[in-house]
Amino acid sequence: MTEHIKAEGPNSDEIEYWNSAAGQIWTDSNRLLDHMFEPLADLAIARAAPKPGERVLDIGCGCGTTTLLVAERVAPGGTITALDVSTLMLAKARERAKSAPVPIQIINADAETHDFAPSSFDVMFSQSGVMFFTNPNTAFANFHRALKPGGRVVFVCWRDPDVNPWFMLPVESVLHLAPEGFELPHADAPASPFSFAPQEKVEAMLADAGFTDVRHEAHSINIRMGEGDLDDCVDLAFKVVSPIRGILSQASDSDATAVVDAVRAALAPYHTGNRIEITGSVWVVSARRP
Repeated sequence: MTEHIKAEGPNSDEIEYWNSAAGQIWTDSNRLLDHMFEPLADLAIARAAPKPGERVLDIGCGCGTTTLLVAERVAPGGTITALDVSTLMLAKARERAKSAPVPIQIINADAETHDFAPSSFDVMFSQSGVMFFTNPNTAFANFHRALKPGGRVVFVCWRDPDVNPWFMLPVESVLHLAPEGFELPHADAPASPFSFAPQEKVEAMLADAGFTDVRHEAHSINIRMGEGDLDDCVDLAFKVVSPIRGILSQASDSDATAVVDAVRAALAPYHTGNRIEITGSVWVVSARRP
């Protein structure tokens, strides 16, 4: 029987968001988004280095792309628990998991509050799904309990907005067209994509949760956005960069045209061949449960 998480608890807004139009957008655009964020998956899996026979927890697994990639590394003998709040994306993950070489348990739950069995995983892994908890300290204390002694946590998170033009360039191009009262979430606010950018904050959070050997590795990456002509690629930008989608949704007809034109002009210099190529920057963070 398929689970359906309720929009309740400390992360109710995120649960509602990923089970609404946003979750459907990411599900429908999964192939393009896999290609766009492939560098993040490669970095995270390389650092986590899952081994045959290990038990892995994939936090924010979405449509299951990273889950299947990790499954290849833990075969034979390993298992994966893949967790996400989005019922929509997990439907695709469940279908894809049927071809996995190891058993995959898929859970529709909030990782901050889910009751994991203590000391049950060798690796806790996340491509970019851990920045959105209302109480990240509580979430990572929960992950610490779920890891075996000696177990490792590895995740990718975005560095500062000013080194992520793939996100900020289209946003800055339309701020002058935003409706009155519109404000960008503060980069350091809970549930912001950039909430884990401050290195000291994350190191303190992991230490408070009981982790040791905390390590930050900075990586510049090439974001490949979209497929096809410029308009097709700009369409994907509106799907994945939530502030510009929000501004567009509140604009009048005339302003909506101006919003699209502004984003198109900002991204046009980065359209080469059949995609937009623009830089981003991430942290690959790792730590260990003693």
